[in-house]
Amino acid sequence: MRLWPMSDLHTELTRGWDLPSGELRPDFDVMIVAGDLTPKAERGVKWLLNRVPDRPVIYCMGNHEAYGEDIDRTLEKAKAAAAGTNIHVLQNETLRVGKVIFAVTTLWTDFALHGDPHGAMALAGERMNDHKKIRINHYRQRFLPHHALTRHFKSVAFLKEEMLKPRGEDRLVVVTHHSPVRQASEAPRPESDRALDPAYRSDLTRLMVPAPDDGRGALRPADLWVFGHTHESFDIVIGLTRAVSNAKGYGPWPPREAAWENQDFNPNLIIEI
Repeated sequence: MRLWPMSDLHTELTRGWDLPSGELRPDFDVMIVAGDLTPKAERGVKWLLNRVPDRPVIYCMGNHEAYGEDIDRTLEKAKAAAAGTNIHVLQNETLRVGKVIFAVTTLWTDFALHGDPHGAMALAGERMNDHKKIRINHYRQRFLPHHALTRHFKSVAFLKEEMLKPRGEDRLVVVTHHSPVRQASEAPRPESDRALDPAYRSDLTRLMVPAPDDGRGALRPADLWVFGHTHESFDIVIGLTRAVSNAKGYGPWPPREAAWENQDFNPNLIIEI
């Protein structure tokens, strides 16, 4: 199966760029969009339907999908917009296509990357738009770091449950928005930016190596884990799992920005599984 993965297209902050189409579009069986396509996920569904109406598309919500929205309501709207189409909006859910199982969840993080989750949560609450622009509980509350933490634990439990299920010759592809690996770009960044890494990444490499049967079954890691959020390109095998990020990031926005943010983004990347 040929997969076409990408993330962080940020169409709300992009001008003069679009998906490859016609003869320029790569040959693929399933497209994967690992979050941050646009605020209001139902708009993302319509954007995808206009461009990719002929093949299955896995659409995972990112954090930006919920900006200005109730996070659960925009998911409901997106699912309604996608009902009966080739676009599959999934949250802590799986989809089988042929002999490939896709397990999809936004993921969020455990804020533990630097060993001080409480401090990381406090910093994220102060500095990150996620906790200012996203609402929950029918718009009545702000989405705070402890809400993200709870959702992270539910997502990890969901993914682990899928990895414990016998799957024979089927392949498992995990799709998340947030990063499951602690590796970051070596490019110079201000220390204040690095301090926010725990809100972007968790170390979930324990789910990328086999684990013996603990009474619930032996853990068999995913074959592929597609993610985004960090606006970086990433492709490495950890344990039994190939972890891949193909994120465009912001831009282009002519004339101020002539190119997109991540110059390593490949709009024609194909992964065979």
